[in-house]
Amino acid sequence: MVEIIHHADASELIALAGACLEAHESENNLPIGLAYALSKDPLCYGSEPPLLLSVLEQGSAIGAAVVTPPRRIILSKFVANVEEAIAHLVRHLLATDASIPGVVGPASEAQAFSACWAEAVPSAAPKETMRLRVFEARTVADVPFAAGALRLASMDDHLLMAHWVDAFSQEALGEPADLDKSKKSAERFIADKQLYIWDCNGPVSIAKTTRPMRNGITITAVYTPPELRNKGYATSCVASLTKKLLSERYSFCSLFADQSNPTSNSIYMKIGYVPMGDALEIDFTT
Repeated sequence: MVEIIHHADASELIALAGACLEAHESENNLPIGLAYALSKDPLCYGSEPPLLLSVLEQGSAIGAAVVTPPRRIILSKFVANVEEAIAHLVRHLLATDASIPGVVGPASEAQAFSACWAEAVPSAAPKETMRLRVFEARTVADVPFAAGALRLASMDDHLLMAHWVDAFSQEALGEPADLDKSKKSAERFIADKQLYIWDCNGPVSIAKTTRPMRNGITITAVYTPPELRNKGYATSCVASLTKKLLSERYSFCSLFADQSNPTSNSIYMKIGYVPMGDALEIDFTT
């Protein structure tokens, strides 16, 4: 029997479903990374409380789902009975009048959820917005570095970083330009020591750490301005940052890459990242 458990606190989700999620930690870096962050600050992703759900079969966790309103529902990998579990999850969400604008998750889980949601809510037409690939690195290949060195971003870099964060959000995530928002984001990333620069007589590329987990951490916001591309800066930035993180407490680094961008996929594999699975972003349009 499938059962949906609602958690008032993310630490409860981690206690109940953490071991299940960590069996595929890289593929689950988004839901479990969010859960760890939300366990420290329940409102770190917005003013509305998150929706935290464990999915159980015969009393054992087989998956989880996280919603930080007003964003898409985020699904973990389900380790058994994907379609039945997703059907129960959708019924639970409908019964609680949850607002679900879309879904992000492993490809099979996201497709199953999308089909089930569209059947239950005919006005919600699914539209695939991005195909992603999850990568993991436990070692770094011996790749040649470009001129320069890795360093943390500081507030001296703030305005430039805000512009680059804004450009990344537009180019990679399809978000509208919002420099004021990006200024706040860049300030927070710098204060939290998450934002790294490859510096060659000034910043030339960036990458950011996010969602630390029990064993791993995720790298995101890899961005090089168009005029500085094809010089090896992004490769050097990600390789150096990955090597640094692996030399600290982390067993692995994970990241998402857009499948439609062969350049980034090639860069990551050259560094030593191994594909672990595919994921989908799907929006429900009305």
